Amino acid sequence: MLLRRFLAASVASTALTGCASTPPVSSAPQPVSNESATAYPTVKTWTGTLNPTQSYQASAVASKRQNGYGRVELSVSPNSPTLTHVVLDVSIPPEPGMDLVGWGLSPGRCGSGTPLVLSPSIFPAIQLGPNGQGHVDAKIPFTIPDGGNYHVDVFRGSGTQLSDVITCAVVRRES
Repeated sequence: MLLRRFLAASVASTALTGCASTPPVSSAPQPVSNESATAYPTVKTWTGTLNPTQSYQASAVASKRQNGYGRVELSVSPNSPTLTHVVLDVSIPPEPGMDLVGWGLSPGRCGSGTPLVLSPSIFPAIQLGPNGQGHVDAKIPFTIPDGGNYHVDVFRGSGTQLSDVITCAVVRRES
């Protein structure tokens, strides 16, 4: 009888240890879920601060400081890679008869006098309010290359020459 109990206990113990084996451990990382993450292309953005410039005149007159300020942001979306979205805010001391100013994008740095990247007619004029503040939100058919230097000039009236520049911003790539 003692032998029978001993055999029954051994069989039961063997059966229990066989069922209680540990699962194999894998060192490879296991996926968190079956869903995959979607990577969205980023919008390329350039920004700049419009700062006062010295007026340049061909005559022998002392140059004077222009007091124009503002901010410009240029962005290119992967959905519209051939268009640049421009948001430009400018503040210029009010002058009689100056209710519109022009603007444009040029290669190089402020004061370089380089021509605009597109025809001046592509850049919509900025309507100035009675307080001298203006805003433009437009899309232009140009994509800024990743390399190189560019700047935005704001011009007196419909001028496009270096002598017409009121304020300028070097644009720098943000993203």
